[in-house]
Amino acid sequence: MSFLYVCEPDTRIRIEEGRIIAEKSGGLVVGIPMELLERVVLMGSAQMTASCSAELLKKGIPVTFLSKTGVFYGRLESTKHVNITRQREQFRAGEDEDFCVKFSAGIVAAKIHNQVVILRRYNRHIKKAAVDEHIYQMSLLENAVSEAKAIPQIMGYEGAASRHYFSALSMMVNKNFSFSGRNRMPPLDPFNSLLSLGYTLLLYETYTALVNKGLHPYAGLMHQDRQGHPALASDLMEEWRPVIVDSLVMSIVQGGSLVADDFNKDEETGAVLLKKNTLRKFVKYFEQKIRSEANYLNQVNYRMSYRRAIQYQAGVLANCIENRDITIYHPVRLR
Repeated sequence: MSFLYVCEPDTRIRIEEGRIIAEKSGGLVVGIPMELLERVVLMGSAQMTASCSAELLKKGIPVTFLSKTGVFYGRLESTKHVNITRQREQFRAGEDEDFCVKFSAGIVAAKIHNQVVILRRYNRHIKKAAVDEHIYQMSLLENAVSEAKAIPQIMGYEGAASRHYFSALSMMVNKNFSFSGRNRMPPLDPFNSLLSLGYTLLLYETYTALVNKGLHPYAGLMHQDRQGHPALASDLMEEWRPVIVDSLVMSIVQGGSLVADDFNKDEETGAVLLKKNTLRKFVKYFEQKIRSEANYLNQVNYRMSYRRAIQYQAGVLANCIENRDITIYHPVRLR
């Protein structure tokens, strides 16, 4: 199946003879058969005809609208996947404090574990004692999560572990991409700019997976409800952040696939943003990563793409919610 990302400004999307056509004013034309299309992401000033919108809705193909820098605007999607019975169970599960605490503890423990694995992989050759100390402190926090009795306590451990994690990463990142820790809205350096865009793309992978399983992406179990924020999609993506985005960004930066000149700085806001060609490159790298295969799920003994694994986990989460049985859901853990 194909995912269409439209990053070129002033591109027009239309339907012609069973194909979706992306046409730029300068004459560049790209066409994909509709039967092969699974999702569309429009960035910046790309436009879509009304007939194209109607056809995508009929076929249940969602369209995500992002700014040219990756800020989410909204989505166009069919309601055919809405499962109100399942969503009622989801809302009830969200009121079950014990269920939510156990779910959150499992997710956060897996996230910290995965962050530790990433650090160990990169410190294997660098061998910085300070990184080892951060890893040790994170391991203590991972153990503490299992004893937590409330979600605010769990999120406190998660925040502390993330501070250790990004401090350790900052010691190992290519000096041309040096950063002092996580920052966003806006990102103030190239490394954070890549992380922010990667997390946005990942969020709408989990969002789509949840919608396709009939769950409500805005009714979270761990993250608090917030106007306009898909809390359950944020819940589901936490375990995948280090696995997909952090490992991808480290690979790009350490491998020299991008350089400091691939970014622009807005002197007024201080935001560091990807240039147009850099944005296209990163989207390509992200697609390659999300389509690559691994075998990190405990429930299956075969390899599957990360995209399919996220969809699989969304289905397991739906089953977990409907049965109100937290033992059904096993967060992904790197080996």
